[in-house]
Amino acid sequence: MAHPSTSKKRAKVISSALFLFGLAFLAYFESWWPGIMLVIGIPLAIRQAMLGRYYDMIISLVVFIGVFCTAQYDVSWKILLPVVFVLAAIYILGREFFSSKMSDEDEDEEDLNHEIEEDQDDASHKN
Repeated sequence: MAHPSTSKKRAKVISSALFLFGLAFLAYFESWWPGIMLVIGIPLAIRQAMLGRYYDMIISLVVFIGVFCTAQYDVSWKILLPVVFVLAAIYILGREFFSSKMSDEDEDEEDLNHEIEEDQDDASHKN
C-alpha cells in the first residue's frame, strides 16, 4: 500500500462533501439514475486515492463507472458480466502478487528498524 497523502479524517471529510455536492446536483437536475452511481463512486475513489489505496480506487471506478455506462448507454449485461469477472480475477491476482511483495519488503524494513532500536537501547543501558 502506498503512503496516504492525507489523514483518514480529512479524506473522509472531503469525500463526504463531494458526495453531498453530487446529491445536490442530482436533486437539482432530477436525474437520479444512473447518476447516483457516479455520485457514490467518485468520492469513494477519491478517498481511496488520498489514503494511498490505488488498487481499491481503480476497482471502485471500474465498478461504479461501469454500472453507470451500462445503464446510461444500454450496454448488454451479456457483454459486461464476463468483462467484470475477468477484471476482478486480474485484480485479485495482481493484488496478491504485488501487495505481498510490498508487504514482505515493509516487514523486512520494520524488522531491521526494530533491531536497530534494540541495539541503541542496549548501548544506552551499558553507558
